[in-house]
Amino acid sequence: MQQSAQAPHELPAVLRVTPIIDPVVEAHGFGPNSAYIEYVWLAVLGPSGTWVYRRLNAVVAGRTAEHPVPVNVVDLSRSLGLGAGTGRNSIMARTLNRLVHFGVARWIGEDGLAVRRALAPVPARQLARLSFTPQDMHTRLTAQ
Repeated sequence: MQQSAQAPHELPAVLRVTPIIDPVVEAHGFGPNSAYIEYVWLAVLGPSGTWVYRRLNAVVAGRTAEHPVPVNVVDLSRSLGLGAGTGRNSIMARTLNRLVHFGVARWIGEDGLAVRRALAPVPARQLARLSFTPQDMHTRLTAQ
């Protein structure tokens, strides 16, 4: 599949989801169900972004980039309470684009989405914009 930095005009009915395999981040970063994702990345991605990240990550767990997993977009969206819309301004489209914006995922062609299996610590620029609790949890959890 060809990589594309642009989001599709309308979400496809089925996304072909693959993992982004990054051994360094996976060794030193934080998995989707970690306290760091819950307390720090949630403040950046928002609740819907965090839940979509967790769901998509669960789908690609143990998979390789060569074998995309089909994900029904409407089913995923409705199962998270985000509605059934798939247009450019739908909640699901905005949520997926937020994941792409912050480097958690990237679009691949018209119907593909690659998702990181783990996330690095929030960059300092974003961290500085967060409230006390996420900043404090960042300090605690990265010191371990």
